[in-house]
Amino acid sequence: MEVTKKIAEYVVNTSLEDFPPEAITAAKAAIIDCLGCALAGSKEPLADVLVNYLNDLGGNPAATVIGRGFKTSAPEAGLINGAMSHALDYDDITFITKTHPSAVLIPAALPVAEEMGATGREMLLAYLVGFEVACAVGDAISPAYFDDLGWHPTGPLGALGAAAAAARLLGLDTEQTAMAISLGASQSSGLRQNFGTMTKPFHAGHACKSGITAAKLVQGGFTAGTDALEGRFGFMRAFSGGNDYDPEKAAQSLGNRCFMIESGIEIKKYPCCGSAHLALDATTALQQQETLEAANIERIEVRVDFDPPRSLIHSRPKEGLEGKFSMQYCLAAEILDGRVGMSTFTDDQVMRAEAQELIPKIEMKRHAGYEGQTSWTEAFHEVEVHLKDGRVLTERADRATTGSLRGASLEEVRTKYLDTAAIALTQENTATTLEMLDNLEDIGPVGPLAELLGG
Repeated sequence: MEVTKKIAEYVVNTSLEDFPPEAITAAKAAIIDCLGCALAGSKEPLADVLVNYLNDLGGNPAATVIGRGFKTSAPEAGLINGAMSHALDYDDITFITKTHPSAVLIPAALPVAEEMGATGREMLLAYLVGFEVACAVGDAISPAYFDDLGWHPTGPLGALGAAAAAARLLGLDTEQTAMAISLGASQSSGLRQNFGTMTKPFHAGHACKSGITAAKLVQGGFTAGTDALEGRFGFMRAFSGGNDYDPEKAAQSLGNRCFMIESGIEIKKYPCCGSAHLALDATTALQQQETLEAANIERIEVRVDFDPPRSLIHSRPKEGLEGKFSMQYCLAAEILDGRVGMSTFTDDQVMRAEAQELIPKIEMKRHAGYEGQTSWTEAFHEVEVHLKDGRVLTERADRATTGSLRGASLEEVRTKYLDTAAIALTQENTATTLEMLDNLEDIGPVGPLAELLGG
């Protein structure tokens, strides 16, 4: 089977009417959430570095840089908007691919849509087809890709989804779309060893830029193979470590399954690595039963649904960014402060004496009997707090595994947007952009929305 071409046919021929209303609602919620995260991320140090870099490059002012009040070329806007969307690690995740899908797909789709004069409806469809393509490929490669080989799935799979979204908006035909996906595949990258630095959000930005660049180059006559996913030396075999992948499954899934419903969009409650969230939920529940005092804690055991450390690679963090990828610090902060929010992850907060004293008392391990299995098999975390008075407090939190929108209601997504967007926009523009996003399929060209998101 010509898998890459089959996937390209899906990208070219799919319409918004092919998606159930539940999927469209979830996609709009994800777009709202992602753009709020990007606006908040526009004030992070990472954004300053990237803005200075873009100023050195120059470029045609065709696409808005979110929250920064200027325009640049569409690929460079994708780079910085994607990185800002993922800068706080507050953006959504999805079950099947273990990626941050929206931080790649929306920062890729918005610049191209703005440049092309595309409508909100067209951008929404581009987001959805990009999501489905990334999930179909991710579902058909080896679990080792996510768990053992060191790749950060948001980067490689994101490049494929971004290429598909950009190709759809540019109106590429099937052959061109297959080449764009293939060219995106050759730019796929991202290593988990860089978690806890600015490079992790760079993975999302680079994937956006790669997808846009691929589609625009092919539109201009650049060539690539049309079998880069399924070929002997292609994406699926390479990122699977040579084993346990099924290209035909990816092609057959598209149009027959709706990943937006099956895999869903999980909205984050906390601005840190999603692998810590269930344990944070369990710890919060314990705190509601009895206030935990650090001085009274002997030790804490947290049992997780993955083989540690996976993404939580900093057991003894020394910086705010490292703290986002530390189960030990996240739980320590929840116990000490009663909440985990955007102010939790500063260098000073991580290095405060009480946190550093509590961190070594927290041990993370997998549920007994599940060692070596695929991540998220068990779908729950359990926190066990051993107190110095001999008591043991235990609480469990389960992962939502059904529904297209998980972890938050649509109204809670809107509330989160009002909070995050207000960091970069006026109250009036925050409200106006939210109304436009709520009615995305009816707003006409996205240019006015992008202008407001520029801040």
